Amino acid sequence: MKISVVIPTYNRCHQIGGAIDSALSQACETLEVEVIVVDDGSSDGTVAWLDTAYAGQPVRILSNARGKGPAGARNTGILAVQGELVALLDSDDQFLPGHLAAAARLFRKRPDVGLVFGRAQYEQDGVVVDYMGPNFDRKLALAPRADEDDEAIIFTPAYSSHLLEYGCYFNLSSVVMRAEFARSLMTESLRIAEDFEFWVRLSRQTTFACLKSAQIRYQLHGDNISFEAAASAADHAPYLIKAYETMLGYSGLSRSDQDTIHRHLAQTLFDWAYRCRLHGRFGEAMALHVRSARLGLRRRNLMAVVKLAVQGLLPSNRNRH
Repeated sequence: MKISVVIPTYNRCHQIGGAIDSALSQACETLEVEVIVVDDGSSDGTVAWLDTAYAGQPVRILSNARGKGPAGARNTGILAVQGELVALLDSDDQFLPGHLAAAARLFRKRPDVGLVFGRAQYEQDGVVVDYMGPNFDRKLALAPRADEDDEAIIFTPAYSSHLLEYGCYFNLSSVVMRAEFARSLMTESLRIAEDFEFWVRLSRQTTFACLKSAQIRYQLHGDNISFEAAASAADHAPYLIKAYETMLGYSGLSRSDQDTIHRHLAQTLFDWAYRCRLHGRFGEAMALHVRSARLGLRRRNLMAVVKLAVQGLLPSNRNRH
């Protein structure tokens, strides 16, 4: 069996070697591994270094001639894969030993499974920390299970609704897919939540599974720590709203799933409005509360609108609309 590992990168010449080496080390007698690095316009000499460091190894280096951003880079790599399976890996993460072998074993045993993910081992300065583990465990415990053994959990088709309700709680670098599903491609216009929308879309097409043991090393550093700490609907609302609106366009969406998306949209708009109010953008906040009220949270939005009206009448606030 052959697995293609897609690694997008941008100005991470100092980190990407660890990611590539962790992928190449997964190869064994029953598993062929190819690595596809997609450079998204780096200016730190990444491509030249890769050409030298991995000459003669099963590493292909592509330039992203498609849309910029993580979804566009991953899609460029996915369209070039030659393997039966596709694994995703960010350039600052690493596979733990045996990750791809465990995924391949599951796919051989369960032809019905189209995508598998696993736990992440979070590390900061070389020390393992319990960063997102409790969140993962809590949501995984609520997921609808069809089957389970010592290695993996197989989910029911209702996992799609579970993802809509609880969001994406697994790390992208732990995902391995059958190539036929990977070629559905990510939505390139989404710069945030592109993976969430992709997983929800794929979970409507195939069975998902979870490997029980940790599969990847996730390195905590300035970029991803700040993103995780700020990853709320208020901070990234425009992107999350676009992702939910994309999901509303799915054919055959159940009434229950539509209601779930509307509820999340209402909350996202409400949080965004609250953030605007804190920054004195009262007109923008008012418009967002009106949009939110059309989808739900009517009482909370009405109370917020009344507060905004009172604040707007205060002399000190009139010049901040």
